[in-house]
Amino acid sequence: MITSSQLTSIGQLHKPHGIKGEIAATLDDGIDPDALRCIVLDIDGIYVPFFIGSWRAKGSGLLLKLDGIDDENAAAELANHEIFGLTDEVGDDDEPDGMYLSDLTGWNFIADGSDMPGAVIADIDDSTDNILIVVDTADGRRVLVPYVEDWITELDPDSRTLHMSVPDGIIDLND
Repeated sequence: MITSSQLTSIGQLHKPHGIKGEIAATLDDGIDPDALRCIVLDIDGIYVPFFIGSWRAKGSGLLLKLDGIDDENAAAELANHEIFGLTDEVGDDDEPDGMYLSDLTGWNFIADGSDMPGAVIADIDDSTDNILIVVDTADGRRVLVPYVEDWITELDPDSRTLHMSVPDGIIDLND
């Protein structure tokens, strides 16, 4: 199942074009339709992938032909939907220093003001909307720290170290 944490908004569908299921769309700058495995639409609260059968430029936008959308009525049902792409395919400008969170695996972790010497980021749990940094400590504990971008105080790629100002009590929740 596709979750919102796996998606990045990349454009907008507009109205149907013609009678064979094409639909007008605009994509954000830098998005190459040929590089997309699929687009994803929110259909009644469920993220549904649609595979691009073909596309062609039209004015400042493009016309998409999606697999399984074969007539004007089917295309009309998709009109005016926001287009999402899988973040791992299109990137995400909200990631620190242009990195993906998964790139932090194996980095040193320092929670400013807490005593966790030798802590290393073992994994990133992004299976829910609440992303967690999984930290293994030198004394064998596994600590889960919520990923909150505002808590990051330093990100040092040279020493592969992430410093976070974690509010009091968060680390102790793992005991």
